[in-house]
Amino acid sequence: MDTLKKAGAMLAHLDLFHQMLDLRGLLQLAAHMEERGDRVTLISGETITLIGAEMLSDAGVTTGKGARIEAATAYRVLQGLKGHDAPEYAVTREELGALNARAVSELEGGDALKAFGDTLARISAAPAAAPAPAQAPQPEASAPAERPGRGRRAAETEENATEQPAA
Repeated sequence: MDTLKKAGAMLAHLDLFHQMLDLRGLLQLAAHMEERGDRVTLISGETITLIGAEMLSDAGVTTGKGARIEAATAYRVLQGLKGHDAPEYAVTREELGALNARAVSELEGGDALKAFGDTLARISAAPAAAPAPAQAPQPEASAPAERPGRGRRAAETEENATEQPAA
């Protein structure tokens, strides 16, 4: 299989990748809360509000490491993790970590990760589409190595460069 076919085989696992990316966003949010000293975050479909020494409310949060967590995505993920609808969710960084750990545990035991493992095994075991090109025969070790040729003008230029001009 060529690289494009291998990449195509991964398309079936996009939902798993997105779910993992969304969960990673919650962990990044928890780490950002830790850095800022925030204890609680309120997350609605439109805003993330960090509550701590300073209060910050925006449609998304950019962490100190440059990761961007959007309110709509965080809200959707929390809605699924908490299992109930609410206009907004209040979570502590410890709760975000616990929710993430539970979700990862469920992913590890789920069919989606098993199917991904099966795909990886299948594409890793697939023979290469084209055999490796044959290498040119190497010269025998007993043959003297050729010295690279040097043009006559290059030799003359080198000789003239080492001579001192007459005064």
